Amino acid sequence: MQAKRILVVGGVAAGPSAASKAARVDPAAEVILFEKGGAISYGICELPYYISGEVMGEDLVVHTPESLHREKRVRVRLGSCVEEVVPHRRIVRVRDAETGSLAEEPYDRLILATGAQPKRLGVRGEEADNVFFLRSLSDGQRMRGFLERERPRGALIVGGGYIGMEMADALRSRGMGVTLLHRYDLPLPGFERGAREKARETLEAHGVEFVPEAEASHFDLRAPERVARVIASQGSYAAEVVLLSLGVSPNAELAESCGIRLGRHGGILVDQRQETSRDNIFAAGDCCEVKNLVTNRWIYAPLATIASRAGRTAGENAAGGRARFRGALRAVALRLFDMEFMRAGLCSAEAKDAGFRVVTEKVTTGSRVAAMPGGSDITVELIAEESTRRLLGANVYGGEGAVLRGNTLAVAIQHQMRIDDLQDWDLAYSPPFAPLWDPILIAANAARRRFG
Repeated sequence: MQAKRILVVGGVAAGPSAASKAARVDPAAEVILFEKGGAISYGICELPYYISGEVMGEDLVVHTPESLHREKRVRVRLGSCVEEVVPHRRIVRVRDAETGSLAEEPYDRLILATGAQPKRLGVRGEEADNVFFLRSLSDGQRMRGFLERERPRGALIVGGGYIGMEMADALRSRGMGVTLLHRYDLPLPGFERGAREKARETLEAHGVEFVPEAEASHFDLRAPERVARVIASQGSYAAEVVLLSLGVSPNAELAESCGIRLGRHGGILVDQRQETSRDNIFAAGDCCEVKNLVTNRWIYAPLATIASRAGRTAGENAAGGRARFRGALRAVALRLFDMEFMRAGLCSAEAKDAGFRVVTEKVTTGSRVAAMPGGSDITVELIAEESTRRLLGANVYGGEGAVLRGNTLAVAIQHQMRIDDLQDWDLAYSPPFAPLWDPILIAANAARRRFG
């Protein structure tokens, strides 16, 4: 029998995970990964820490083409842009970046892992030398190179989501002044208001100028290659460096062009096997939508954790396996200066939009025994369904240990636990790590009293 030919389009998290799993499940298969850029497997989430200098460049790379071939038996073709998929012929057309030539490559199974693309303002000057996005390794290298070469004193960030917040921290750690423009009154959309207020307070306490309800409209160019000022609804702001952190959208044009079904968020729709509406074509990662495990609705959640898990599922099934990926919660965490922020599951606004009647409870307590030095406050906010007492979501923020407690609550949400179940948990008590009554247990007890 002829060996199966499995082609993977795209790198970073989903693509290498899919390719590696496919090669493991079917050792006889020929697995080839096409990547239009110059790197295939690296940590995007580490880029703010690379720009701050906390992480070294060589530490970002997980696999090179050589190591992926040597360790996983996956062949890699860099500088290869897949421009067209022809499903009825089971071929893709691939453009070689160096020669410009176009070649046809046959497949038995195809996995699309084309990722996401940064949202743009769509104004003149976005390609200027001092304007940056942060979506790829080359983006991070370009920005760090500029900072080290030009030594700017100040930066302007447009967007107060996760990357915008982490980059405010990173640039302040380099001694730069930072102004952050955000379209809403508070940063971190998707968190509860208390967490968002604390995030703004943390920014300002560390010298970041936060400008709320400000939408950037255009750039004032000093020359064609440099932006001098950013013009926004709240005024004009000088800008030696501009970071546009406006979110991302699914890079699903290739899928759409061959008739694959997309969802309302513009991402590829897949079943639990990660198979698309076209036979023998799978997809995974930030180009896809995903089922929310709490609401069972399609959401767009471009997170590396989801991409890697979905990629493994796609790879296993493309190689003949029977794996299932049922969905995700959307668990997100970040460090902001000396604070940790974590959310899992639904926020109260999402829960109400999904038709739940919700009860929320928030408590703030210590991370350690009071007599133990070095502790800090941790706030736990639980979102539960009123009728069933089921935990729908949680925010945890504060000092040490906040994110790990959030991870614990993420497991509870995924397993549809009730507030009463949390109250019975047997959690560790150790003065350097946790008080006798952990913040999670205190929050669960307070929520239970709310229910009566």
